[in-house]
Amino acid sequence: MLRKLKLKKTAVVSILSVSGLFISGFVAPAFAAPAKPYNGTTITLQTYSGVPEFDYFKSLMPAFTKKTGIKVNYLQLPVATIDQKIPLQLKAKDTGLDVFFTGSEKISAFVGSGGVPDLNPYIKNKSKTAANYNFKDIAPAVEAACQMGGKTYCIAVHTGGALLYYNTKMFKEAGLTRPPQTPEELLTYAKKLTTPDHAGFCVRGDKSQGLYDAFQIWNWFIPYNNPITGTYFDKNWNFLIGTEPQASNFGTYYRDLLQNTAPKGIATYLVTNCLQDFQQGRVAMWHDDSGSIPDVLDPAKSKVSSDTAFWSMPCPAINPKNCALVQPFGIWMNNASKKKDAAWQLIQFLTTVETQRGAAMAGKVLTPSRLSVLSDPKAKAVLPKTFPEALTYILGHPNTALLPFIPEGVPLIKPIADGLSDLITTNTPVAEIMATMKAGVDNIMKQAGYPKPFPKG
Repeated sequence: MLRKLKLKKTAVVSILSVSGLFISGFVAPAFAAPAKPYNGTTITLQTYSGVPEFDYFKSLMPAFTKKTGIKVNYLQLPVATIDQKIPLQLKAKDTGLDVFFTGSEKISAFVGSGGVPDLNPYIKNKSKTAANYNFKDIAPAVEAACQMGGKTYCIAVHTGGALLYYNTKMFKEAGLTRPPQTPEELLTYAKKLTTPDHAGFCVRGDKSQGLYDAFQIWNWFIPYNNPITGTYFDKNWNFLIGTEPQASNFGTYYRDLLQNTAPKGIATYLVTNCLQDFQQGRVAMWHDDSGSIPDVLDPAKSKVSSDTAFWSMPCPAINPKNCALVQPFGIWMNNASKKKDAAWQLIQFLTTVETQRGAAMAGKVLTPSRLSVLSDPKAKAVLPKTFPEALTYILGHPNTALLPFIPEGVPLIKPIADGLSDLITTNTPVAEIMATMKAGVDNIMKQAGYPKPFPKG
């Protein structure tokens, strides 16, 4: 089961001790595969579109095919499409999917449905895994999010952190001399930064993605309880988000922030909408995953590349140690795949030291999971200014339970997402919305047979 994220101090200090500008360059991975026993095989990989890391991985497919003889049908789809499609494919035992990327928070649902296999037999098989692969080089505390019951269900390719992107030019024009220190100050800033020319604040507001950023915000109002259910449940299965007075405190804040300082149409905003608005100078502050930093700092794509800084909100007293979302991202194998050995060759290739180092050097991933890459001087030099300080705080105050690590984690999204949407789009009393959210969650848990013994971490 999931353990608290605690990277080795030497690795964390080394990656966070410097900052610099992105540089480009790629060295083809020195991947030691067997002598093309899978020559002529075609496998399908699915991942997200519009993400620099996955665009970069796609560019490596010719090198992978040349090395192994395996052709890859590399499909990139919007976030909402992938998040809906993959669970359905796993449930249907769709043999047309072999490898996919998604967040480690989905491990309970995938394992519970039997949709993903244990990768340990592949990792430990010397005939299928190169001698220099060195699985132990992947930061153990990060990889732990991909493991359950002693089995490994995904390989962590990076560890993401949710942070605040902010426009320093807009801050200066508004007379703001520092990033916000408290939730109340962030709200005040957002209102001051809301003008006819730009909104003050942006997050994902659409039901399909709204949980991601709302989770980060409620971590400023809800006490963290444990690494399995985080800020969702205590060990007696009480739904913490629906417990008063903190439920209404969060709901009132969330409604005020999104109804009064966000772009029009925020209830349908996806991550791409906030990204585009921020890039074009239509938003002053944006809270989201660090994975979009390359796109924000690319002057060919962004009008604010030289005016952007990064910040992690300090943890408030109610949740002093675990208020920052940390979401390890993994690469997985479909249990229904008929080409598992070839699929493992691709998973192995995309998680080698060489591939991760190349992605870091090209500025396509900021937080690689391999310790040797984190400590590589050349890789360290590509980190953008102010990001190291933000990441230092994030990794020191982590909450990795974006969804509770129980089989019912995914079904709980609907009543929570419905309530979040109602906070944005209606004037229904906050307490009523939060009570309805709690009733929906409680009903799901009751039908699943809770209260049950609390899982051991």
